[in-house]
Amino acid sequence: MNMHADYDVIVAGAGSFGMSAGYYAAKAGARVLMIDSGDPPHTLGSHHGGTRIFRAAYTMGAAYVRLALRANALWHELEQDYASLRTEQDFSSGPLFECTGVVSIGPISSRFIRSKLESCIEFGIAHRRLTAAEAREEWPGLFVPDSMEALYEPNAGVLHSERILRVYRELALRHGARLLPYTEALSIEATPDGYVIRTTGGDYYAKRVLASGGAWIGRLLPQLEAVTPIRKAVGWFEAPREQYGSGQLPAFIINNGGDEEYFGFPDLDGGGLKIGRHDGGVTAVYGNPLPAFGAYAEDESELRYALNRFLPDVRRLRSGQVCLYERSPGERFLIGEVPGRSGLWFAGGGSGHGFKFASAIGEALGTTLASGETSPELDWQAFSLHS
Repeated sequence: MNMHADYDVIVAGAGSFGMSAGYYAAKAGARVLMIDSGDPPHTLGSHHGGTRIFRAAYTMGAAYVRLALRANALWHELEQDYASLRTEQDFSSGPLFECTGVVSIGPISSRFIRSKLESCIEFGIAHRRLTAAEAREEWPGLFVPDSMEALYEPNAGVLHSERILRVYRELALRHGARLLPYTEALSIEATPDGYVIRTTGGDYYAKRVLASGGAWIGRLLPQLEAVTPIRKAVGWFEAPREQYGSGQLPAFIINNGGDEEYFGFPDLDGGGLKIGRHDGGVTAVYGNPLPAFGAYAEDESELRYALNRFLPDVRRLRSGQVCLYERSPGERFLIGEVPGRSGLWFAGGGSGHGFKFASAIGEALGTTLASGETSPELDWQAFSLHS
């Protein structure tokens, strides 16, 4: 057997959750190998497209709110660590987090609004509840029908996802981690005192392993075969900056009733207003390239429908991209140790809303993998396979 040097921790899939976990494990003193099928950050997963929304008010229960609050503290810590890198030539500049505020819009007294409001009250999250008329007055570029209302989080905002991945990567390497790009993890097999990871670049041994393969995690761990890879389209549209630029419009989430939901960002850098649809999408097929933006008529038409209804002064499409959701049943995160396989951990099911939590999920997994002792920073039961 072609066995390579052994490690304390191997991370199979160095995307949002995996790269963060690798950083925290290396920071804790573990010998870490991170393996990825691309060269992160890249366009093959769920972290590209530049930006992700951060908010703390949540509809999915207290475990998610607590995790978001911990993540928020860690994003600010990472910003401080990043400051030392920004002085170096050729390292990307710009913030990791921008406090744009986030407004959630939905039918009056709907669960979408009510559950977020309840979490704000329970956890002391700064917020304002606005009528449709108040929201229209505050953000003139945003049309809120009278049948809807808004909940605004002033301390929420935008995470720069690809920039964050680059920072995690650089910091992990400085703490001694190794990254093996363009290498696919094929299988994970138990040994008497750990695991061997068979990859397209050889076999690697570690005491503990994290499987964090994003949309394709079910190929590596059959226990997560319920995670479905979904192709999603996102567009950037020309928009008047006096209405839709930074400082004029917060990041937004719009629930149009039931599961129909859109998310978007103001024009932060002149590249246009960004919008995507959270529900729906097309199941991706392993080994087949994702059809490019525009391959389906609904790539633009669904986004244009939402713009016409809620942001009527937005103009022509400037560009579009596609990415992968790793959608789990109920959009629950799946995080924990594989039952009956001590030392084999998993993190998946981000379902299009996971990036904001990546710092806290990475911290909990990284410190657990490094020490072998379960971190108290995460409600493991809430994210187990059988919750």
